[in-house]
Amino acid sequence: MDFSLTDDQRHIQAVCRELAADFATRAALHDREASAPVENYAALRKAGLFGLTIPKELGGWGAGFLGYAIAAEELAQGCASTALSFNMHCVVAQTLTTAPVLSSASRQRVADLIVNERKLIAALLSEPGTTNLLYSTRACSTEARRVPDGYVLTGKKAFASMVEASDYAAIFVHPEHAPSPESVVVALVPVNAPGLRVEQVWDTLGMRATRSDNVILDNCFVPAAMVFDDLVIPSIGNFLATNESAINLPYTAVYLGVGFAVLRAITDSVRRRQPKGYAQPVAYHPDIRRRVAKMSAELEAARWLLRYAAWRADKEGQTPDVEAAYFKAKYVLGEAVAAASRSALEMGGAHAVFRGSPIERLFRDAATATIMQPSSDVCLSELSMYQLQLDRTAIQPPLIRQA
Repeated sequence: MDFSLTDDQRHIQAVCRELAADFATRAALHDREASAPVENYAALRKAGLFGLTIPKELGGWGAGFLGYAIAAEELAQGCASTALSFNMHCVVAQTLTTAPVLSSASRQRVADLIVNERKLIAALLSEPGTTNLLYSTRACSTEARRVPDGYVLTGKKAFASMVEASDYAAIFVHPEHAPSPESVVVALVPVNAPGLRVEQVWDTLGMRATRSDNVILDNCFVPAAMVFDDLVIPSIGNFLATNESAINLPYTAVYLGVGFAVLRAITDSVRRRQPKGYAQPVAYHPDIRRRVAKMSAELEAARWLLRYAAWRADKEGQTPDVEAAYFKAKYVLGEAVAAASRSALEMGGAHAVFRGSPIERLFRDAATATIMQPSSDVCLSELSMYQLQLDRTAIQPPLIRQA
């Protein structure tokens, strides 16, 4: 691996760093109000970043996993909610413009929608009752029923990040005619389509501006041309279990950005804070120095583990070795970011826990670093099977399934 960035990657980094500086001026307000950062999405559109993960031959930036990881890390340091929700657009854009089973016409149609028409797309996979501890629960209860000229969608989606601010929703649905209950296809639905309704439930600890509300689909019609039924995933559970890096590697870099934002915030804080009666700021205290050094080392290690996994994914595709590299990176990164945010809060003391403190907000945003899929438990479980070369089908189920 060449550890130096390419010219394209340095350009991506510079553009996203400039955007992040602007996002940072509004991050606290959107967090407090749990409001969608529509100005940030408009800035991403103006910068042309909607096509970041679309291949160059289709008019996009062709950033790949590594280029996008670099972008996400930078954007998150300005507004983590913006970076995390925008990730859903980038993953869908990449999936629907690179899937080999889709016709070239279908891939170009999606690319034109995003690059030329500059449409923002939310991704809706999760549903109530799912857990990333059990891949089979990701099977979609949302149904797509064939009708003349298209499909009618009925069901409920959860954690629909950015949906109200988007132009389209890429909804994973189970085709009614498919024999397997775990089969899914993707439908692109305008968010203002009749029969699509947003149920506002998002009032959370952190990542508040992602606005990850529920979506209710009640006989929502979708034209046949906007349902990619030539891309049938026979088992969404198995697909997720073997393609974690393709789906989740990009957003993992968002939490890395949060970690480095925490490091910057606490560094500024301890360098400024001078206790009464002392001639030096608390940065000189040996406990503070040790904590900051530990944070810096662990975050830097996580950065290069993730970039290595991204580089391998770009070079090799979704192989077992790539998946293992990603699980290692996600586990180490999640734990490092969670520990860094907790340590920063402790270093900041009572001054840091007030609302309005950047450390307090970043602590809340970092709280899900070990929870967001794949969680730390899932990373270790999956990594153990790769490391021990176990037969997945021979492993006992963790819970008893319903008849």
